[in-house]
Amino acid sequence: MGTRTDTVQKHDQRGGGTLEANYDVFEERCIERFFNEGLPYLPPIQRSYSNDRILAQHFGVPTRLLDWSRDPLVAAFFAVENWQSSENAALFMILPDAKHRPEDVRRLGPHNAIELEPPAIDRRIPAQKSVFTFHQYGPPDRPFLPLDERTDIGNIIAVGPTGNERVRGFAKIIIHSGVKRWLYQTLLALGIDRRNLFPGLDGVGTDIATRARVGQIW
Repeated sequence: MGTRTDTVQKHDQRGGGTLEANYDVFEERCIERFFNEGLPYLPPIQRSYSNDRILAQHFGVPTRLLDWSRDPLVAAFFAVENWQSSENAALFMILPDAKHRPEDVRRLGPHNAIELEPPAIDRRIPAQKSVFTFHQYGPPDRPFLPLDERTDIGNIIAVGPTGNERVRGFAKIIIHSGVKRWLYQTLLALGIDRRNLFPGLDGVGTDIATRARVGQIW
């Protein structure tokens, strides 16, 4: 979640207006460049505001979308893949307040988070059980606020006895650094690995190198 905040701060002068407007300009330039330079390799997909961002985000271009997985084990794999780091990891869960086809979405309207089901543009999408979310930027003159620092993220799943309390469908689970390697090795043993999540020779090669590093090949 910090990636988008950093991107906004680094490019806060591109549009000459608010941080939100400047990010809009930066994002459009990134997507335009992606489609211009990637034209020979693009899959057949209907061009639209959200589809363009899904495709670009999927291949590493910075956009306003966030990547998720419907499978908690897949999400845990990406959370602890950098198990050598001494920092804690985190797993996030969200219940968006709306779901639409990507080709139908250009703006959020009254929603704080919209779920977008991506088309299967390659084998990674179904393998990772991928889904994307589209969020409100927040105050236009301030950096993008990470979702876990907001009070209005996640659809309402319960109301307190007075009617004023709201329990929202959003959670952050901290994974202590001391268990990251163990959890990572456990996921590898279950077949949650780069070979299966990134179908192809790159995934096979990376998986072998990873297993060698954690002592599963000798």
